[in-house]
Amino acid sequence: MAWSTREIAELAGTTARSVRHYHQVGLLPEPERRSNGYKQYGVTHLIRLLRIKRLVDLGVGCRRSPGSATATSIRRTRCGHSTPSSSNG
Repeated sequence: MAWSTREIAELAGTTARSVRHYHQVGLLPEPERRSNGYKQYGVTHLIRLLRIKRLVDLGVGCRRSPGSATATSIRRTRCGHSTPSSSNG
């Protein structure tokens, strides 16, 4: 199954702009492109996007840390301070 940016955003209940933002901060990997230049998202992208969306809905902010993957790049913000998500326990 392959989806466009708009389609995957709709499936995940978010916006195409949010999907692009997650690419920019490194939380969602860029998919391959079709011969026409459009991005082609797969099931793994959808699962990752749904996880990101769920964390955002729970109030967890997204920040990119150098050398991090997904788990360590998610931070919870309380009273304007960012703390590692593993310490929120």
